[in-house]
Amino acid sequence: MISPVSAQELMDLIEKGDDEPDSPRGGKVHVFDLREAREFSRGHVPSARHVPISHAGRWIPQRALTQEIVVLVDAAGAQDGPARQAAHALGHKWFRRLRYLAGGFATWQDAGLKVEEGGPTGPSANSFDGTTESFKRSGAVAWTSPEHPGTPDPTRSA
Repeated sequence: MISPVSAQELMDLIEKGDDEPDSPRGGKVHVFDLREAREFSRGHVPSARHVPISHAGRWIPQRALTQEIVVLVDAAGAQDGPARQAAHALGHKWFRRLRYLAGGFATWQDAGLKVEEGGPTGPSANSFDGTTESFKRSGAVAWTSPEHPGTPDPTRSA
């Protein structure tokens, strides 16, 4: 089922963790922001993850279970906007607790609710979840040959 959620209802969901506390279906709430990376960086719903619309069908199923609440946020919450398009596609992947922020992020800001800034963005943003800054950077890797462990492989560059 795809249904709208108001800005205040979404804030309540985030604070409580579930819209049906006694439900055995799971209480985790996932908020995915489908706006452009620079818009997300300037401000987004607390705890939201950035997912480019072109990657929503791939990343969201890897981050949320089909019985959990998934809320999609776009800029304006238009009838044919990115949030509803992504929700429709996820509905075909057995997601049943889909929501979209009515009025989009503009409504969130108009309501004067808390906004977070920064955070990882782009297609690989979700691969960084739970990692430290040092883990995101790789140092030099000394390649070795399988025939001669510990010896640099001349066919590969470091």
